[in-house]
Amino acid sequence: MQQQSDLVSARLSPKEMEAIEILVGEGFFMNTADFVRMAVREKLESIKIVDARNLPKEKAQKEIIEYLKDNKKAYPSDIADALQLDFDLVLSIVKDMIKEGRLK
Repeated sequence: MQQQSDLVSARLSPKEMEAIEILVGEGFFMNTADFVRMAVREKLESIKIVDARNLPKEKAQKEIIEYLKDNKKAYPSDIADALQLDFDLVLSIVKDMIKEGRLK
């Protein structure tokens, strides 16, 4: 059974096409379409969508404190990603902790 696929067209600069053609010519890819399919797959795999957990602020704060015990220097975005928490919630908690003198 043949898989159905969609045809997508995109404009590439001459420089981009030249680089792709060199890679195809050197045998890294069968053809330009093979390169594009591989590039799309790699990009899709590299983007991870994280569903933020919905925690009460107090519980999230406890998890952040535990996280910071092992990760002394972390940006709020790193904390949000690692703990799968909403970025705005993490930022609010971090700001509160700085005001309280619990973080520098």
